Amino acid sequence: MTAIEAIPVRSGTHGAVPEQAQELAVAKVRSVLHHVTRPVLSARVTLTMSADPAVARPAAARATIDVNGRIVRVEAAGATMRDAIELMADRLRARLRRTLHPRFALRHRRPPLRA
Repeated sequence: MTAIEAIPVRSGTHGAVPEQAQELAVAKVRSVLHHVTRPVLSARVTLTMSADPAVARPAAARATIDVNGRIVRVEAAGATMRDAIELMADRLRARLRRTLHPRFALRHRRPPLRA
């Protein structure tokens, strides 16, 4: 068992979230955290399915990770819960890379706005 597997990824749901979605979200977050070299103090995933049929992207996935005292949050919405979870994992991977490795943030920084 590695240190990342020992950290429980807490998960919660709101609305009619499919049963396998929580397991998929936890697996995706653990997969992303496997590459983090700093101590992960806590991890939480929240999945929400909107009951409103007029919402274009009713599925939402949120992750909050505490990496050695630095809070990293990501959020994604999709037409299906699987889409939202996949997008959330991609955003988490990118956000952790930018947050924990500042040299990546400099490469992908937006140019300043000119008046």
